[in-house]
Amino acid sequence: MMWIGLGVLTGPWRTVQLYDALWTWIPALVLFALGILLYFKAGAHFSLAQLGGLPEVRRNHRDDRLVTTGIRARVRHPVYLGHLCEMVAWSLGTGLLVCWVLTGFAVLTGAVMIRVEDAELEKRFGEEYREYKSRVPAVLPKPHSTHDVRPRLSCDGICIRYELPGGGAHEIAVTDLTCLAEYNNTSGPWGDDYFLVFAVRGGLYYEISLYSDGRDKALQTLGETLGCELELGLVQSTSLATRIIWPKELEGHPLFIGKAINPEVTRLADSRQI
Repeated sequence: MMWIGLGVLTGPWRTVQLYDALWTWIPALVLFALGILLYFKAGAHFSLAQLGGLPEVRRNHRDDRLVTTGIRARVRHPVYLGHLCEMVAWSLGTGLLVCWVLTGFAVLTGAVMIRVEDAELEKRFGEEYREYKSRVPAVLPKPHSTHDVRPRLSCDGICIRYELPGGGAHEIAVTDLTCLAEYNNTSGPWGDDYFLVFAVRGGLYYEISLYSDGRDKALQTLGETLGCELELGLVQSTSLATRIIWPKELEGHPLFIGKAINPEVTRLADSRQI
């Protein structure tokens, strides 16, 4: 109904051109291709029902998951960016006044819709979405720099792999894992203030940024391997704190007592309970 209404309203001016130049179709074709690429990347790992918004209007839907990887590590609303590219492409190529007016209208209404969607997502995902919103722009990506590249965390059920932005990686065998914990400090927002801590046999432990790409999937796979659900509990903490996530016998206990790892972790690791 909106499209029909806009068609009727703008119909009288549909032939008014601001310019008529064949060369403008060259950048327009580039924008068309970019828009299609954005649609493709935005739809990766999403069902048609999810892209269409059906889970939002169904009761007790089970599609509540915040995706922050792929194209969504660069912009929060890639579908809107795809729409913008397509509309600017038509406007630039045709030179039609009505296309430019509708593009301007789309920008204004899109800004309102993004604010509404951000509010709804923040209500649904809480601090997790607020943190994501603080570092990833809504539609227009930030210029790429080496500082924007984030580490990547992955797990295949056998090995936990942490890849560093400047090259190099750490690998931890799941069978060597004695404890998984979370740790935050007061370094934010200018530095990393939230970490996962992987303790392994021999007393070593690795601090890994919680803001790593692939974190959610890696924790899900690791939880399935360990036979439990790994839940974060310090997402709203703003002070120095540590908390054990696994083993479940110690969940919620502090990881460090003084400057040493909680002796209960060592006791469990030395026994055959892990």
